[in-house]
Amino acid sequence: MSTQTIGTTSPKPTKPTDWKTGQRAAVNATHKIIGLPTTAQPLYTCQKTWGQGGYVGEVGYLLLAPLLEIAAAYDVPVTELPALGGGTTYKVVVPVDGTTVTIWTTDPADAATAVEA
Repeated sequence: MSTQTIGTTSPKPTKPTDWKTGQRAAVNATHKIIGLPTTAQPLYTCQKTWGQGGYVGEVGYLLLAPLLEIAAAYDVPVTELPALGGGTTYKVVVPVDGTTVTIWTTDPADAATAVEA
């Protein structure tokens, strides 16, 4: 009996494309934000990109209290803006591991009491 070695090539690992790397970073940053203990769970989370820009994270809440808690944890300000169609949007922009995550709420029911606390 004879033995014969058959040559095989291992598949070379592929480097993720830039958009996949950017999206993964945005997902990780978003999960860090929503992983903070807050008074409410998010209504909305996503990762998106505009044009040729990199991916960013986005988190939406129904209440203002979680935004205030996140802003305090990351030492960033809460911005108050007029909402499209009337009302008020509160927004926090947090840099997490090189990725920007925007957290927002529009016309929260707890706006008056959350700001006083």
